[in-house]
Order: sequence, then structure tokens, then C-alpha cells
Amino acid sequence: MPAAHTRYRRAGFIAGLGAGLLLTTVAYILNRSFGQYSLAELLSYRIVALLPLTIFSSLIDSLGTSAKQILLFGVTVGQVVVAGGLGTLWASLAAPLPGEARPPRRWPALWPPTTAGALGYAAILFVVVEVVLLPLFGGGPFGTAILTGPVPAALTTAFEALVYGLALAALYRLQLAPAPAATAADTPPLTRRDLLRRAVLAVAAVAVGGAALGLLNRREAARGATVNNGRVGNGDLPPEVTPTPSFYEVSKNFVDPHVDGASWKLAIGGMVERPYTLTLDAIRAMPPVTDYRTLCCISNEVGGDLISNAGWKGVHLKDLLDQAGVKPGAVKLQLTAADGYTESFPIQKALSPDVLAVYEMNGAPLEQAHGYPLRLLVPNIYGMKNVKWVTKMDVIGTDFQGYWEEQGWSDVATVQTMSRLDFPVDGQLVPAGRNRVGGVAFAGSRGIAKVEVTGDGGKTWQEAQLRRPLGPATWVLWTAELDLAPGAHTLMVRATDGTGALQTKQEAPPPPDGATGWHTITVQASANVKVTPAAGQAAPAPSVAPIRNQGIYSP
Repeated sequence: MPAAHTRYRRAGFIAGLGAGLLLTTVAYILNRSFGQYSLAELLSYRIVALLPLTIFSSLIDSLGTSAKQILLFGVTVGQVVVAGGLGTLWASLAAPLPGEARPPRRWPALWPPTTAGALGYAAILFVVVEVVLLPLFGGGPFGTAILTGPVPAALTTAFEALVYGLALAALYRLQLAPAPAATAADTPPLTRRDLLRRAVLAVAAVAVGGAALGLLNRREAARGATVNNGRVGNGDLPPEVTPTPSFYEVSKNFVDPHVDGASWKLAIGGMVERPYTLTLDAIRAMPPVTDYRTLCCISNEVGGDLISNAGWKGVHLKDLLDQAGVKPGAVKLQLTAADGYTESFPIQKALSPDVLAVYEMNGAPLEQAHGYPLRLLVPNIYGMKNVKWVTKMDVIGTDFQGYWEEQGWSDVATVQTMSRLDFPVDGQLVPAGRNRVGGVAFAGSRGIAKVEVTGDGGKTWQEAQLRRPLGPATWVLWTAELDLAPGAHTLMVRATDGTGALQTKQEAPPPPDGATGWHTITVQASANVKVTPAAGQAAPAPSVAPIRNQGIYSP
């Protein structure tokens, strides 16, 4: 390829990379400031939606909550590379600069390498995004399916295309401007083109490095949150009430919404006699209800950490629906959140007095991560239906499949009975003889009647001591003591719910109905062990579940 061809195409690619980095920065600012979705986010959502459920679950299992950030990071890097390719295309179809020598070209010049040419290219990109990419990425033609609406989406696309086009043309001309005359110095001075290339590469390196560092920090934070979700560390029972910073967090979003409580309103409509809206102050003025509730994610593995317990304050959902007057023939309550998330559950459940719309958690207003200003608590079903950031409730007369149901997860989503060994931990070296073991058990609003634990792989079972749960829909803390002879031991735990049904031993992964199976670990007992080390360090003596009463919650 002639050097002249290589020169202007390389200049176009570098200019495109620089413009793409600027575009990515602008898109991030618009997202954080105004909630506008970027193309990278929309494509990432589309990829998640198209992934088979088994692959999605496997990625979540191996990468945890950071899987989404890794995907978004990869898509964003790809966006910058594509922006470089678009720069090459722009340069190939641009007229030569004054004084620029180009060999004969196969394609005619379609635009000048000036601001006018940049505006024309931006207009073309705007049309391609609005007509082709948005529908392809799930945003609908002209952004009709984007939560913020087609007009803000179009304005955002136009502004970003303009930023990219102008930056592309400016960086391209700067590279191909005539170089200054050489000096007599031994080392030739850096030209503007050299400085520009180095600057673009430096910005790219900083951007990629910063994003990678941010991703690692997110992964460490996510890993730390996973380790401590409802737990106190190594070798002990979790706190009965999970501290808010340790309460597990799962959402569909790459960036969660930031909702302004002062302007937030809840709209209740559909098949009701009196549609109406409420402000947060109006809900707070209603008679409050306080209760303890445990939430568990449907993605939680056997023995996993995506389960937490907290104290909540809010109002009965039934009171809100009664004010609207539900019409006969209603089938479901459809919910819409500030992030576009949708869910539903049967209207009979919605009208039961145990479903709450809450605005406080552990004695403080809900944090943004946990659904501020209002979220639902629906006992006996997984967290995916306990919708956060609720903005709209519609009573409907037909079935409705929400966000996760459309991807293959259960619509019923009844909590599976679970039990977990919190101490000792898998692979731990423990003293031979009497050992205290403990953990949590949960069966939704069915309650826990009994927990049993074995130290010999299931040959014999010992009933554990239970602490009375804080509420009828919370987890139960349990402890037991096992005699472990020197050698290897397989420990398992199983629970019986309040209906008398024994937790199933059948192992199943989380999708589509929630994980099942008995939590099983292996420990090594030795007469030479005098302390209880965990994760390489000595742990405090494990707790005993304080006994308030055996069995299911009773007021």
C-alpha cells in the first residue's frame, strides 16, 4: 500500500480513537447526570438478554456480580475500536487537505475534512444509530423503547454524534497539517503529529487502565460484599440483622438509577376504580408498619451468600390498592421501576396483608442501592419480585412476564427451603472431639420447624438448636455440637419447613426455579489442633444460637 494511503488512513484511525474516547466520556457523563443510556449499555443489555440461561448462570457463578461490569467494559473498549474504524472510513472518503498529495483514489471524495464534513458525517451516524442500531440493540426505532423516551434519546444521540464528528475532524487535520521545518539539532523535534499520536495513546492507556482499575475495585467490592453478605467473617454466625452495607445487592443494571425522592411519584392504575398518584411524603403519612424480612436472590447457590435479613418500615400494599379500588377480573399486579425493570405477581398475593411497600431499612431511609425511595417486600418469593425503585403499579387482567421471566427464570419464584453451614468452613482443620457448628436456614413465610446436621455424611443426624426468628418471614439461626473423631468428615445440613416438608436433597442449579440440595462441606479433625483456624487465621470461638424458643416464629 502506498505510504500516502497508509498516512491518511492511520491518521483517521488515531483521530477516530481519540474522538471515540471523548464520545465514551460524554456518554458516561450523560448517563450519570441525566440517566441516558449509552450504546455500549444497550448492547450489553442485549447480549445479556440473548445469552442462554445456563450460560448466564454459569457466568454469574464464576464471576459474581462483577460479570456485568466485565461485559460492559469489554463492549466499551469495542466501541472505542469501532470509533477508530469509523475514523478510517471518514478519512478514506474525505477530500485531501490543501497541499496534501494523495495517489489516485478508487472512491470520490464525499466531504471536505472540515467542520462542514464533520457535521455531514455526524448526521449520517445519527441516522444509522436511530434507524439501525437502536432497534438492533433493543431500544426500538428512534429510541421508542428507551425508558427516557424517544425525544431525549434522539437529542442524546445527536449530541454524541456531533461531539464525535467535530473531534474526529479536528484531530485528523491536526495530524496532517504541514510539519514544521527540521532543526539542526541531533535529535529531530517532536512534530505536532507525533505529540498528538502520543497524547491519544496516553489518553487511551489512562482510560483503559482507569477502567480496568475501576473494574478491579468493583470486583473486590463485589467479592467483599459476597463474602460478608449477612456474615460476620470467618467461623461464626451471621448477625441476626444484616448491617445495611453488607446486605446483598443484585440488579439487572450496569449503572443503577439515582432517584430524586422529592420529585418521585408512585402511579397506581390499570383495572382500578380510582387511578391516582402518591408522593413519598403521602406514603410516609400513612399508618406505618415495621417488620423484619429476609430476602434471598433466585441466583443464590447452595451455601451461597445472596441472602440477608433486615428490619423494614413502610405500609401495607393492600392499603394502597384498596384506595384505588381493584376491579373484578384482575389477574396480576404489574410493576415498573425507575430503571425500566418490570415484574408481576398474582393480585391475590398483592392484596394479602403481608406484602409491604417500604421506605426505611434498618432504621434509616432506603439507600439508592436498595430501592430508594420505595421498594416492595413480598414474602415467600425470591428477591427478583421484591421490586426496587418502584414508580408504577398497574392492575391487569392478563398474565404478564417480567424482565427475568422473559429470560427463562421462574414466574412463580417460590423460595426453596435452604440451610447453610457458616462454620466450620469447607476444608478447615478442626480439633478432634466436640465441635460447635452453625449457620442459617430459610423457607420464606413457611418458616423453619427443624434443622438437622450430620458429621458422618448422612449416616446419623442430630437436631440443632434454633433461635426464634425475628419475624414469620425471616431466616433462623441454628447451632449444634458434633463429636468428630480424628480424620476426614463430611458435614451436611438440612431443614424442615413449617409445613413439615423436608428440604430436598436433589441438587439443582439456580435457573430457573432456585438452587436446591443440602449444603455439604468436608473438614479434617486432628487431635493436635487446639484452636479453630479459618481461612488461614485463628477465629474466635463460634457463637451459640441464643435460644428463645424451638420451632417456628410465634408473636
